[in-house]
Amino acid sequence: MSERFQQRNELVSTDMDGETVTMSLHEGEYFGLGGVGGMVWAMLANPVTAAELCARITTEFDVSTATCERDIAAFLTELLDNNLIRRC
Repeated sequence: MSERFQQRNELVSTDMDGETVTMSLHEGEYFGLGGVGGMVWAMLANPVTAAELCARITTEFDVSTATCERDIAAFLTELLDNNLIRRC
């Protein structure tokens, strides 16, 4: 969990009624990220590891480290698959 991830530069994001909406100018698609997803997205503005994401999430939410690690790994994979983040 030492690999770093960061938002791709060509994306545009904004907050809309508590949900982060991100648009890929290259793909012409938009994605909505609410709750914890929006918090993770904000942290991905700078290079960050999955472990750093989980450290913050487990501090702010009632979730076990094991559950957080599993969920963050799946979320990062989804973001990578949709070309929303990159490996640093």
